[in-house]
Amino acid sequence: MDAATSQESVAAFVEETLAGSGWQLHRVRRRGTRLEPPDWYWTTFALDINKDGEERSLRLVAKGALNPAAWEKLKARLSDASTHPCDPIDGVGTPRLFPDTQHAYWFYPYDPRMPDLPLATDPVRVASILFGFDEDATAVLALARRIAIERVRYTPEIGAILCYTIDLGGQATKIYGKVQPGHRGLRTYRIVQGLWRAAARYPGYLNLPRPLGYVEQIGLLLEEGVRGRPVSSKRTSSEFALMSGAAAEALAVIHESGVENDERIEIEREIARLDRVVEQFAYVLPQGHFLLKDLVTHMRERVRRTTEEEWLPTHGDLKYDQFVFHNDQYTLLDFDYFATAETSYDLGKFCAYLVPSTPKDWAESAAAEEIRLQFLRRYRELRPHATLQRFGVYESLQLALRAMAFMWSQTHGWERIAETFLVLAYERLKSRLPD
Repeated sequence: MDAATSQESVAAFVEETLAGSGWQLHRVRRRGTRLEPPDWYWTTFALDINKDGEERSLRLVAKGALNPAAWEKLKARLSDASTHPCDPIDGVGTPRLFPDTQHAYWFYPYDPRMPDLPLATDPVRVASILFGFDEDATAVLALARRIAIERVRYTPEIGAILCYTIDLGGQATKIYGKVQPGHRGLRTYRIVQGLWRAAARYPGYLNLPRPLGYVEQIGLLLEEGVRGRPVSSKRTSSEFALMSGAAAEALAVIHESGVENDERIEIEREIARLDRVVEQFAYVLPQGHFLLKDLVTHMRERVRRTTEEEWLPTHGDLKYDQFVFHNDQYTLLDFDYFATAETSYDLGKFCAYLVPSTPKDWAESAAAEEIRLQFLRRYRELRPHATLQRFGVYESLQLALRAMAFMWSQTHGWERIAETFLVLAYERLKSRLPD
């Protein structure tokens, strides 16, 4: 699989695809890797191409099947699309299958789980949506020239975030669009509407983007642009330290919001995810396999000896990098994983992601510990009767899942990082909740 998805193999495929178009491949860069043994492997590449002084950047996805059964599933999903021309320049970069090596290539914005993603990246289609469907073709084409579309983030088969910059008489307005599989965008739109009403009851505690609408025809969620920048990973910065209070306040409002939803995060299901990861670690990191297997046993024992916490609406993915910082104000983003869960779910997740994976020095780790303490204190001030008897389980769960994420990504030194997180997870599980 490494050979089939190497930069050399990718370059050869791209050059063959571009042959006769006049475009030349300038550079190939690997952008990210995701591994899900025993079935799947993804890696994405940034491709710089040029023609007569014009430059473009393309994204290519390589997905591999790690066993024959997985390959049959992948082939069945992609076979129909692979019969169409692969044209990443003027059309759609549909998939190409390679049975001998059991892998496939495709170009963004094609995606097997988001078939309408190409429409969300088409200025003409977006113009007709934003300015009305009754405009004639000439007017729509003129409006389309006022729209610039930037890819903010694309995770194959999971989701894409797009930035639409619209020129309205010399004044640029930014709005953001998100495309996800199925109808998750509509679900998120309804949830954010409910949170806006809750935020109005607690002014200044929860800031979030204003929902602008959901375009059912292409599964596109639209939100207002938010000024500022994402909170950086520098644990010793003032913006990181102050973020702990904002996070505690935002989560307290969400927990009190009463927003209904159709998903429930149950601790036994979360631990069952780790059961599967235990077997994945056996393929690539035996020491991690034994550490995680022992941790899961102790987590189940702790759950057995504690009573359920209060079930509440929860963000579902509360981490420092979900906050945008501007003029001392923090805005919380990304409510795609909103669910009902026990009180400690998001508290444990937030604290687990405070821990740096590759600290530059002791000061970063020390700062993370202090911020964890301040976050928990502020939350408990706002909700003094919160039930937190399973906090240690949820924090250790998320540390174990971080170890899993590094195993999937296969980044340099991931083995040491994964083992460190698993050891820390065991320590957190056995520790008392800070006073």
